[in-house]
Amino acid sequence: DFFETLFGGMGGARTARQYTRRPTAQAQARGRDIEHPVQITLEEAFNGTTRLLTFEDGRRIEATIPPGVKTGSKIRLSGQGAGAGGDLYLKISVMPNSTYERDGDDLRREQPVDFFTALLGGEVKVATIDKEVRLTIPPETDSGKTFRLKGLGMPKLNKPEKRGDLYVTVEVQGPKNLTA
Repeated sequence: DFFETLFGGMGGARTARQYTRRPTAQAQARGRDIEHPVQITLEEAFNGTTRLLTFEDGRRIEATIPPGVKTGSKIRLSGQGAGAGGDLYLKISVMPNSTYERDGDDLRREQPVDFFTALLGGEVKVATIDKEVRLTIPPETDSGKTFRLKGLGMPKLNKPEKRGDLYVTVEVQGPKNLTA
């Protein structure tokens, strides 16, 4: 109080009353943000997809999910939350895939290769997420050898023309039902 009187409140101690602000009418009217979980497949994450969401109040929203989203990605739908001005955040979860394992924008998969192709060399067909390619196997390739196929992984979020890589691990399969 002494410093406030002396300096007129300039740089001295301040009271709590000077810091208290009442919310404006606009802030009070603003709705609240909502987070909504959405589960998609790896193929949907690759291509992008849409989801029709229905809420308890009867609202229906068609949400667009862009290519390249990952588990944990959040997509903001401005003004679609609770009340006027609240936002809706879609929290993405990408389901596991039986063929591919995702590592950021890269994909990994195992590729069975017969014993003779691994021993003598040759080509095998490898299914990528969107097409089929031929992979050249050099002679004497061991099981567990990994090949990098550049640009055949997942699209990068917000830059779908750029893609991660596909890593193919050879799994040599021995011949079956051998006779003497």
